[in-house]
Amino acid sequence: MFSASANSAENVSPALTTTRGRRRQRPVSSDNSVQQPKAKRQRIPLTDQTLANPTTTPETYEVKSAKPSMVDVKQDGIEESPTPKQELSLRSKKVRPGERLSKGDGSTLLSTNIAFDVRKLPALPDRLKLDTGSRQHGSVDSSTGYALSLSHTHAIVWPYAAPAQSPESFTFALPYPSKSSSDLLPLGALVPPSASSSEPGLVVVMPTNGRVTYWESISSATTLDFMRQQQNGVEGSITGMFSGESVIQITNAESAAGFILAFSSGRLAYLSVRDMHGRPKISTQFLRTNLGPANSGFFGSLRHVLSQTASQGDIAAVRSERSSKQGECTVVAVTSKGRLHSWRVHRGGHHDLLVEVDARNTILGAIQQMDSISAKLPAESLKILDFCFVPRGLERKYSDMSQLREPSESEDQQHLLLLASLSNKQGWRYTLIEVILHSALSDESPVEVGMIRPISAYSTAPDSQALAKPRLYLPRPNIIAFLVFDHAAVIASIAQSPDSPDSQILEDNHIIPASFEDVVDLRTDPTLEIVGSGIEEPKTPGFSATEGRVPRIKAKNPAAVLLVRGAGTLRIALTDVERFASEKPPEVTAKAKLEQAVFFGVKEDNPLVFDRQHGLRFTDEEYGAAALELSREILTSAGKHFSTLAARVDTNIKERVQYLEKIMTQIASLKVNLDRVTKWQLLWNAEKLHVANVIWHKHEEFTNLRPAASKKSIVAEIVEYIRSEEKSEPNAAKGEVDELRHWFIRDVDRMQIFIAWAYEVIKHNSKANLDNASLTRLIYEAAEIYNSAIRDAFTFRMRNLQLYGLGGEKMEHGILASDYTGLPTPWTCHPFIANNVKRQVELSTEWVKQHWSTDPEGQNALVQKTRELLPQMTEVYLTVVQELSRSYLASEDPKKAADGQKYASIYEQDRHDKVVLLAQTENWEAGIKIAENHESLPALAEILTREIDGLRRQLETPGLSPERLESLEAKATAKEEQVREYFITYGKDFAFPFYEYLFNTFGVDALLEYDGDKKFKTMYLRTKPELAKVSWINDIIGEEDIDHAADTLLDLGLAREQQVWNKKIELSLGKLARMAESSRPSSKASMSIQDTNVNGTAEDAQVDAIDKELAIIAVQDDLYNTQIRPVISVALEGEELRVVQETFALKIPKKYKILSQIFDDALRQLLNHEALDPLTLIDLLTLITLPPETREHMPDQFFSALSVAYNGLTGAERVQAERLIWRRCFLREDWTQLNNTTLKNDDDIVEVLGQTDLFQFYCTLYANQQSGADKNDYRRLSPSEVAGVYTETLDRRFEKMEKGYREKVLEAMRWEDNNLLKHIEKHRLEQWAKETRKYAEEAVNQQYDETTAAGAALSSPRSGPGRRQIKAFDSMNGKNGTH
Repeated sequence: MFSASANSAENVSPALTTTRGRRRQRPVSSDNSVQQPKAKRQRIPLTDQTLANPTTTPETYEVKSAKPSMVDVKQDGIEESPTPKQELSLRSKKVRPGERLSKGDGSTLLSTNIAFDVRKLPALPDRLKLDTGSRQHGSVDSSTGYALSLSHTHAIVWPYAAPAQSPESFTFALPYPSKSSSDLLPLGALVPPSASSSEPGLVVVMPTNGRVTYWESISSATTLDFMRQQQNGVEGSITGMFSGESVIQITNAESAAGFILAFSSGRLAYLSVRDMHGRPKISTQFLRTNLGPANSGFFGSLRHVLSQTASQGDIAAVRSERSSKQGECTVVAVTSKGRLHSWRVHRGGHHDLLVEVDARNTILGAIQQMDSISAKLPAESLKILDFCFVPRGLERKYSDMSQLREPSESEDQQHLLLLASLSNKQGWRYTLIEVILHSALSDESPVEVGMIRPISAYSTAPDSQALAKPRLYLPRPNIIAFLVFDHAAVIASIAQSPDSPDSQILEDNHIIPASFEDVVDLRTDPTLEIVGSGIEEPKTPGFSATEGRVPRIKAKNPAAVLLVRGAGTLRIALTDVERFASEKPPEVTAKAKLEQAVFFGVKEDNPLVFDRQHGLRFTDEEYGAAALELSREILTSAGKHFSTLAARVDTNIKERVQYLEKIMTQIASLKVNLDRVTKWQLLWNAEKLHVANVIWHKHEEFTNLRPAASKKSIVAEIVEYIRSEEKSEPNAAKGEVDELRHWFIRDVDRMQIFIAWAYEVIKHNSKANLDNASLTRLIYEAAEIYNSAIRDAFTFRMRNLQLYGLGGEKMEHGILASDYTGLPTPWTCHPFIANNVKRQVELSTEWVKQHWSTDPEGQNALVQKTRELLPQMTEVYLTVVQELSRSYLASEDPKKAADGQKYASIYEQDRHDKVVLLAQTENWEAGIKIAENHESLPALAEILTREIDGLRRQLETPGLSPERLESLEAKATAKEEQVREYFITYGKDFAFPFYEYLFNTFGVDALLEYDGDKKFKTMYLRTKPELAKVSWINDIIGEEDIDHAADTLLDLGLAREQQVWNKKIELSLGKLARMAESSRPSSKASMSIQDTNVNGTAEDAQVDAIDKELAIIAVQDDLYNTQIRPVISVALEGEELRVVQETFALKIPKKYKILSQIFDDALRQLLNHEALDPLTLIDLLTLITLPPETREHMPDQFFSALSVAYNGLTGAERVQAERLIWRRCFLREDWTQLNNTTLKNDDDIVEVLGQTDLFQFYCTLYANQQSGADKNDYRRLSPSEVAGVYTETLDRRFEKMEKGYREKVLEAMRWEDNNLLKHIEKHRLEQWAKETRKYAEEAVNQQYDETTAAGAALSSPRSGPGRRQIKAFDSMNGKNGTH
């Protein structure tokens, strides 16, 4: 019945089995009485001490089916009535009491929580272990210490609490076995021991034929040489049974020396197994009642039976209560429809009917009033399933603890607790109802309802085919009730709730406050079924031996004992019953339910199951919080399920890993929808435990590799170095002296601290001047820790995403690819880890570079291993930093978000630098792979280029063998081919970094000469403005694209070139290339006339732009060559700028020194040969003071400035520049003196005008106009036209400068303008300007006439006539005026 195998055996005779030797049979007496054996021949009885639990706490073992003894048994089934014969069976050795006391009870803990434990008791007969397929049921009697199991053919009795796995048991072959397997199972009960015996007897009733067999003592019945009735028992039958009537219940009425039988017809009968003299004898007497069709068996009919049963309901239960009077007991029967009957039964079967009442409506009304859920269920579905008497004689404190009324000592009242149900198609609602029956002689109502206690934790319908009906138990001290069903047992508190305002409000509103409820479920297995049960009660004051025998099983707290077919005997024992009535009673929490499933559900052979919620439902948030808390407890080995001692740490960790996995399988089975954050936190906790196991194995590996004198690995060093506030300290007083093991048992939740400390250990040891060999070993071990721990964490994460409900997450390299919103920072990317793994990579690389040799004979094994670990450790580091940056960037904390940007930059930098670093240790292939994984194509290009260069260098090494040369050449060729493949695979994303590195490392020649690709090289050069000087060469040499080369040169010269000489060359070459390309016949032939016209127009415009730029460059070159170069050629080295400033600077008041700064900046650019932009060159030309000795070597400076404006500026910008040029030219003279003509003749005035810069400017303008050398139509502006320029806004150069600087420039411009206006208003500048222009044009005309007369074949003046061409002013040297 209680095992997992079924087997066959030989036919078993009806004689009971025994281990005793045969004795001479005694003659059978005529009165069928039994002569008891003499005392000296009696067997040693089963004493209280034998069954006592040991004082020490029993050990709990894994839940595994005990391997049954392979004895010959017969599968219980239907047998013909056999011929009696004797049979011997093996019997277990009787263990002495002293031995039992010294050992544990052998029970296996199946489940535990704050309220109760569930244990599997070891004692089980071998026959029951082997027989799990037959129909059987039974009962447990704690008063005798025995359990009874009945099948169709056998009855088995055994001491259920014995510590032996195969206890001494008694098997009885039934003399009248059932004829069909579908027949009702025999009913039986243990008979209290007689005065001459210490062990109980047994009575068995065949339900259909009424046959009764009685064995007076199970111990004496095993003696084969007793009389025949002792072998086969005393037999008899029930007289007066109707046809079709059957016995359905048997109840012990111990104080009345008999049993109460209930029949399917509703009748009840008293069964006696002894006569008036105490001798065995079977007799029955039916009780007077309206439940059945007749009394004492007369005039009954089956039709009457059926009609009565239909109206009143089947008998649900019959129970008896001991009376204070000797030889009496009270018997109560309850029908399923709520009819109650009570008798007082005397020894011998005499009885008195006390009360008979239909309480259905009273019970139903009370339930519906107190329970709103039951009120919604159909009233006709009300059923009474079972009841029990409320124990009397308790101390007052226990009565106050219970919701039940204090039991009356009067026997005229029957204090009952009923188990009722209401149901519909959706489920069942069970309720406990307190009922008090008053006798017919009482003035009170026959039935009174007290406590109503709905059961919310269980709503499964009872199985109509179950081998045992639902049972209700109320053990002393009336605080906890046990409800036993076919596959579950409910533990329900009926303790008084603590007084509180809330409880008072609930009571006033007829709402029942919640109290403790929990369910113990069996697995879904055809062999598993609760087929019998009983209870164990504590000995409490008021319950003494005077009321009956002292129970053999002495329990400290109430317990229910279940007989489970296919499993064994289970005991549900409360841990502290009084706690249920305390201020803080036990609660069923999500964590408690999860704990049970995790720590006991992992055992495959546990008959209990923990994934059924019934009515105990918790929210997803409660389950999530419970799962997290339990997960942390598992990591830290906190709680009663863990020990601080682990002989094998790896086994301890593996068990805890299983617990974490069980959390998730349990969550899934309960269909709990955890939030995303909780799922990730649970997975991260599991990763830590997995990594702990990996590190522990590494520690053992390190230890085995270390010399005997140095067994302390880096793992032990790390634990020792971790600060005390970052780990739990072992308690030496409790024997916890192994700090390393203690950390792996208690501190795994701080794994990120452990891993980060690996580098710190090396740092501290290096400062302590540790020898190189030891330091090498530490560096290697640290590299192993970083690589294996974090890498295995990522692998574990990827492998368990589905288990943790994260299968839909987008992952890469073991980390989340995106969406870190709301998630805490993953432990694998803790900033400490990110920082220290980076340091470890750098340290290991440097150490390998210093100590690694390519020569196999000179290699250090640990250095070589470290070198091999570098690529993996580098990839781990990059993944950690990438995960950290993503996590921080998604944070709502501004500081973290800022740090996230920093880490993102570090990742971008290090995914190149750290990968390239692998080249220094010749980890070429690994570096290539990591570069591809992290999409660091610049690093990929660099590594390949460096490897190819290294191979080519090796080929140049003299003295290489032909084989070596061939090998190196093949390898280099293969790498070059790999580069070409990457060009195809990655395109410009790889090509551009490749050419970048090639150019920066090996120069222009290597870039232009590389012939592995043309497409991307040209594309690269053309997209790099700074390489335009190389790009145009490639256009001509590599692409033969002169047109694009011209575009490149012109674009470079016109827009980007800063050096004036380069700009001049580039523009000249570009112009030449453009002219050459346009003149090619092939290019013209391929175009239509319209295209030719369009292109010609465009080319003309571009050539014009080139000419204008070249004209501006010519002005700058003229200024430098004719004015600056002569001065700096005689200056000391380093003094050039100072000398030039002193020579050419215009005198400007200090208040407006901003103009001097503008001049100095322009002059500095000129000295550096930078190409000046038009506005800067105009400033320089209009602010410079040219010395007389060099002034004549260049055209007029203001004319040059005007030429720059016309060639380099357009639109309003050119107009403003013109006005500025004319204003500064007007301000070059002191018009105050010129306007004062007092005492001056005409020649003197004309001579003074001829010395002014304005006169020279007019002369040059007019001469150029006359010669036609310059196509520009220069305007002559009057002083009034140029006033106000740049006094409100400045040119584009100053737009982005700070406001203070712009204000200073504007102030200087206004100062210039004020001076101009003063000359206009007070010194007649408008008129003087006109006079000066007139005389200048006359002088130019005069010069042309003289030249023509002289017949000189002169070309037009260089840029204007100047004073060398005007005789009238030949000796004049114009003096510079002031602003």
